[in-house]
Amino acid sequence: MTVIRTYTTSLAAELAKLALEGADISAMVLGVDVGMEGGGAGVQLLVADEYAEAALAVLDNR
Repeated sequence: MTVIRTYTTSLAAELAKLALEGADISAMVLGVDVGMEGGGAGVQLLVADEYAEAALAVLDNR
């Protein structure tokens, strides 16, 4: 799995995940909102290594 983006909120990460799933790219959200205790690393959006480039293209074009 490859982290393709890091977001400050779970909502933003989940919206990006939905966009990827709409393009038939499975994704996973991992982490805690920055505003919550222990959330300094943000919320990561991950995809399988072989889909990283395609996933970034989807997110850049939305």
